[in-house]
Amino acid sequence: MAKMIEEIETNVQEESLDGTLDLATLLAKHGEEIDAFLDLVKSASESGIFTLLKALFENKGEAMTQISDEISKPQNTRFVRNLLTVYTLLSNIDPDTVRKFMLNLASAVDKSSSLKDEGPMGLMALNRNMKDPDVSVGFRVLFEVAKGFTKPSTKKE
Repeated sequence: MAKMIEEIETNVQEESLDGTLDLATLLAKHGEEIDAFLDLVKSASESGIFTLLKALFENKGEAMTQISDEISKPQNTRFVRNLLTVYTLLSNIDPDTVRKFMLNLASAVDKSSSLKDEGPMGLMALNRNMKDPDVSVGFRVLFEVAKGFTKPSTKKE
């Protein structure tokens, strides 16, 4: 039994209204995020990032040849090796330790101008500071690092 044309048109209109309502609801809920995403895409397009990526993908063979030629140069090989060493160092250190170190560093830099007003540190003040266990450990770490420049490593890589 065939449906009447009016009944089919009514069902189509209801379905499209439901879809429109869903889209309107999505826009109402996430309008700011969608605007921010579109601004990001617009900025990336204006900056030429998409053009650069497209050119890299279209010429990936030439790009890889150029990259491998550059990496094989001695100064760049050392750079990559040093970069990997820094990555290894940072990935082996406990994140909480790095965070505490950076907070202490930021605090020391912030109050460095006030430390100038205290004048130079004499040997007695240095001795007093060395008795602080935290300062003593810090100096020991620095001395161990300094040894690393001339003493061969005992750790196997």
